[in-house]
Amino acid sequence: MESHQIATHCSPRPAAGRAINIRWYTEKMEKLPLITLARATAKDIDTFLELERSVDGTPIYSAMIDRNEALAEIEKSIVYLIYENGRAVGSTMYEMKTPDQSYISGLVVHPDAQGRDIGRAAMIKILEELKNVPIIDLVTHPDNMRAIKLYESLGFSLGERIENYYGDGEPRVVMTLNHPEQNSTSH
Repeated sequence: MESHQIATHCSPRPAAGRAINIRWYTEKMEKLPLITLARATAKDIDTFLELERSVDGTPIYSAMIDRNEALAEIEKSIVYLIYENGRAVGSTMYEMKTPDQSYISGLVVHPDAQGRDIGRAAMIKILEELKNVPIIDLVTHPDNMRAIKLYESLGFSLGERIENYYGDGEPRVVMTLNHPEQNSTSH
């Protein structure tokens, strides 16, 4: 099982052109929880589904509750379970669309663990893992202001709104993080 410790002082590389209040940012990083990301396998399916079900039933997140769909996601994507003090408190996943583009396809934090920057700590680790990828995108519900604020604070830009994105009748907005220095070196 591959796992990563996130130190409370690690920080993502800010997007070019984004002004960041360094003092606020440094103080925020020092307060992040210590979490572990462990690569999920088919053996983790029950834990993964339990986390997805914990956030099911709201229009702002399309939970993956079908076992076969979840197994397929674990097979095709990089899926991590997020642990805090040995307890699974969330999951995050991404897939490489091309060598130059990654899609973050999910971030779930159990309701009992929300509000403690676990999602931020996990995203920082994922962004560090993807630091050499020129384009990183994701989608979120336009009413999920917590997620939008989180992603914007990490350098993502709000983009296009797409109606009925997952076929659930709900819209999503695309958010993108560009690493211009990677774009210029890849051409």
